[in-house]
Amino acid sequence: MIHRIFNLLVLSSLLPGALQAQSDAEAELIPRYDVEVIIFKNLKVPSSKEFVLPVSSPSKNENMLDLSSQASLDAAAESGYEVLKADEFRLLEVVTRLVESNRYQLLLHTAWRQPGLDLEQVMPVWIKGGRIYGNEYTSIDSKIELFDNNVQASELAENEAKTFEFDEQTLESQELLMIEEQTTQRHNGLYELEGKITVALSRYLHTYTDLVLRRPRLMADPVLNNAAEQKYLAAHAADTRILNNHLLREHRRMRSKNLHYIDSPEFAMLVLITPYEVANGFVEAPIEPDPETEPKLAE
Repeated sequence: MIHRIFNLLVLSSLLPGALQAQSDAEAELIPRYDVEVIIFKNLKVPSSKEFVLPVSSPSKNENMLDLSSQASLDAAAESGYEVLKADEFRLLEVVTRLVESNRYQLLLHTAWRQPGLDLEQVMPVWIKGGRIYGNEYTSIDSKIELFDNNVQASELAENEAKTFEFDEQTLESQELLMIEEQTTQRHNGLYELEGKITVALSRYLHTYTDLVLRRPRLMADPVLNNAAEQKYLAAHAADTRILNNHLLREHRRMRSKNLHYIDSPEFAMLVLITPYEVANGFVEAPIEPDPETEPKLAE
């Protein structure tokens, strides 16, 4: 009996250390990566008129690492996430070339360190960049909400055997009224670039982007700049103050230590993922080279 009690006491004294050792061993099985991202917009977008489908901005929740929030950074640090300092960046020469080019404009250059986890466990990273639009602008998200409300009102009217029509002039007036109401509400501004980037690891590294570049639906053409254009802009005032969302929503399988390029007509992203701590026994599965792995920026 005394021998059994002695064994229990010894086991209880060793248990915390054993649990800590097990936790450390599990941590060693998870590789860590440095993720460096450069996002820039194309200044040589074709000047022809384009039709942009109204799409909503990416949704944000509390289970993301917000690089602009110190509270979010502190909370994520417990899970192995941290922002890298500028002296740890590897793509400074690329940024220099972008800044010196007359074809591109830098929107964001950032980097962070994270564990290599699968898509269900990894924490998406929320980023912001570019200019900040003032209160005189509103997102296309608001117009989508207005449209949905109109559709619901129309459906309700049909159910009641009534007609509910919205002509172009009425809708334009409602848009302007909506903007006027929103400008009276103070906000922190709308970022030109915003969204989330998710880097996950299964057998391969995967990068998921859900980003938007916000631009006014209607802008003055500096080449024209005449009375006719000013009259047209005045007649469509709401469109000059509503920001369209240009999407960069992609999923790309990647190789570590290789520079990858993801783009859309409006803006593009360079991603470099570098192993920081390689877990014992972990071997990254090789994949075929991607022709877009090493993009060449136009001079």
